[in-house]
Amino acid sequence: MKGRLHREKPVKLRGIAIGLFALMAAIGGSWFAGYAWPKITFLWPGHVQENFRHLEHVFPVRTISRSSAPRPWELAPEKVSVQYQYDDENSTLDEFLQRSATTSFIVIHHGKIIDERYFGGYGGEDHATSFSVAKSYVSTLVGIALKEGLIRSLDDDITEYVPSLRESGFHGASIADVLQMSSGIDFSERYDDDSTDAFRIFDQMYLWRHGINDIAEKFGSNAPAGQRFHYASINTQALGLLVSTVSGRPLGEYLQEKLWQPLGATHDASWMTDVHGDEVAFMGLNAIPRDFARLGLLYLHQGRVGTQQLLPEDWVKRATTPDKPWLQPGQIDHDWGYQYQWWVPREGQGDYSAIGIWGQFIYVNPRADLVIVKTSADADFKAHEFEAMTVFRTIADVVSSGSQE
Repeated sequence: MKGRLHREKPVKLRGIAIGLFALMAAIGGSWFAGYAWPKITFLWPGHVQENFRHLEHVFPVRTISRSSAPRPWELAPEKVSVQYQYDDENSTLDEFLQRSATTSFIVIHHGKIIDERYFGGYGGEDHATSFSVAKSYVSTLVGIALKEGLIRSLDDDITEYVPSLRESGFHGASIADVLQMSSGIDFSERYDDDSTDAFRIFDQMYLWRHGINDIAEKFGSNAPAGQRFHYASINTQALGLLVSTVSGRPLGEYLQEKLWQPLGATHDASWMTDVHGDEVAFMGLNAIPRDFARLGLLYLHQGRVGTQQLLPEDWVKRATTPDKPWLQPGQIDHDWGYQYQWWVPREGQGDYSAIGIWGQFIYVNPRADLVIVKTSADADFKAHEFEAMTVFRTIADVVSSGSQE
């Protein structure tokens, strides 16, 4: 009997161990399938269109509620048809929209939607994701905080308002430096190299579960502030931390109250967060394209909605007019200028654009009283960015003259 008990005990322990292993495998498999796999495949071909439409299925988000006083759009349907030349090649708007993997395209002239198109299964009720178009929203929230007196001056060091950044590379950088991507922060960002900080930051957030604002505090500097342009998304994270610190509100809540509500957004939006619920300020704002267009109209109307002045009266000019030699149009990649998280194309016509990778645009042309929104799932986005400016400017010329070619 005694020997039999000894034989049964290892058998029972093996059964328990196998059961525990099976349970752990099931839990691990569920974690991998439900949590890890959507993030791993986020930018895989065949996945991007659906992932950009449903970012909440990939990353955690904070919901931004629609306005309690929605503003309906006026419609004046007039399908835009233009021909243009770029790099000595003739093309058409329709061809460009297809070639650049467009998911939505809206043209607003004199405040009315004159052309609206959706592609790839997208519709007017579907969210699109912003990527770096979110940066222009964060800049706008900085302007609102300035108007409200929560920020005294953009010349102040950002660390005067965000003490947690004092030991970081942001020490000594003014708020304006950070807005202009001229903080000197040591952050690498190349979209063709997954070893750069722009990629590794996602492992830190979603694999190691570090908070995005804690991550922002860890980067040092590699240049003096206020001397050169260096595009680094972590700058916008510092600006988001600035806004949330001075307002005492999560970034998404502040946007909901100060922009989404007064702009009259008709649909809920969302903003991507880390696992702790803090917004990833430099990307991941998700909304229907018509609601994205409202930011363009706000800038077109000098920061006003109706009779309400949401932004400082001089903000739009300050935010979209480069004021440093290294930020002038044509100084960045031979094509671009930059100011407060807005891009200014060379051969200026007073136009400017919020731009996100994979082909996201909110383009504003004050001379033509025009706003264009384009969302995309365009893997070849870099090659198409300035071509998009050529297309948009051609549209501006055509609608202004009242003729279509």
